[in-house]
Amino acid sequence: MFEKVIRENQTKTQLVLALYVAIFLFIGLLVDVVRINAPSLQEGLYALIFFHITPLVTLGMGVLALGAIGVTILYFKRIMLSGSEYKELLPSDRSLSRQESDLVQILQEVVRESNTPFTPKLYLMEAPYMNAFASGWSEQNSLIAVTTALMQKLDRDELKAVVAHELSHIRHGDIRLTLVVGVLSNIMLLAANYAVYMFMGNSRDKGAQSARTILLVLQFILPLITMFLQTFLSRSREYMADSGAAYIMKDNRPMIRALQKISTNYAQSDFSEVDANPTRRAAYLFDPKEAFSTHPTIENRIKALLGR
Repeated sequence: MFEKVIRENQTKTQLVLALYVAIFLFIGLLVDVVRINAPSLQEGLYALIFFHITPLVTLGMGVLALGAIGVTILYFKRIMLSGSEYKELLPSDRSLSRQESDLVQILQEVVRESNTPFTPKLYLMEAPYMNAFASGWSEQNSLIAVTTALMQKLDRDELKAVVAHELSHIRHGDIRLTLVVGVLSNIMLLAANYAVYMFMGNSRDKGAQSARTILLVLQFILPLITMFLQTFLSRSREYMADSGAAYIMKDNRPMIRALQKISTNYAQSDFSEVDANPTRRAAYLFDPKEAFSTHPTIENRIKALLGR
């Protein structure tokens, strides 16, 4: 079952990557149809796809898509942690506080008790809200980050459950999927918005007008596609990670208490303007925006942990 989950998540990642590259190329083709002022949409696409006319913008969009994937792989840590003060917690660092040292020990315990053959890097992120996330392109370069508020306000078992939850994301092989969706979605939407204003001069032929209309429609459709994709992928993986935490700890109660405390923390304060990094939202343990949220509700997650 565990190996099946990993294979499914690897397949999903490859499909999502292919989908995003295809959307980038499609946007490029539409802009190229406008650029060459094609007499019809079909003729323009045919000429560009079979290189009767060089699809300059399409090639550029392909390079942009592949470049975005490459940058994501190389600089994911900087992308995910940017906008906040953070520090890596190392077992050998004697300057760590008691709570920080205990957090390092908790990670080591969870890794040992789950028989995990790797240890993610551990980061503490300065933030007034209670949250955590896991990220990385592979198990070998994975990381777990928790906020200072989470570390300070949860008891040891609850904190251990959260760490186990994030380790489960890595063990399930879905951190790469979350990283890709979070980063490429934002770049894709920016590319679609800018594409509408590229080569949008006085082209009057029918093909150019049709391509321009499709680009305008994409401005409204792509955010909905992105939202649906993030919701579809993220909700199932949160249930799985909650179950993974309960399995590792052999107890579902610490995870339930942690979810309740985190939810209460967000209910008592508005942190919507605090986190300046939009790519972290899909990766967080908890998403406070339940309307169109990438995460299931706390109530449903607790029901699932209770087997209801």
